[in-house]
Amino acid sequence: MTPTPESDKPLVLVVDDDWMNREMMQAYLERAAFRVAVAHDAETALQKAVQLRPRLILLDVRMGEKDGYEVCQELKSDPSTEPIPVVMLSALATDDARLHARQVGAVGFLTKTMNLMQLVDQIRGFITPL
Repeated sequence: MTPTPESDKPLVLVVDDDWMNREMMQAYLERAAFRVAVAHDAETALQKAVQLRPRLILLDVRMGEKDGYEVCQELKSDPSTEPIPVVMLSALATDDARLHARQVGAVGFLTKTMNLMQLVDQIRGFITPL
């Protein structure tokens, strides 16, 4: 099987304030034929979203100064980042959290406790073809 050229791999921006979560997600996504950019806070995430225009943003709910819901609202209010699908990630998957994610513009909500290969399969489903 011929490897996929790097430029043909969809770019995913992983936003999480926990370095271990970022590294784990990056490793699994790269093995699953994605290019990965990472951000450790809200401001870096917003900057990278504008600069890189990823095909998908995986956004942690609980972060430092701004939570993922606030970041998602900012992404969706900016015309340059509004079309990028955002999937919220959290260890706590309550119905209220899922509803809040939809209300701020996220296309999905996934739990961090899920098997990472299942997570990768679900992520593929959120990426729309070019």
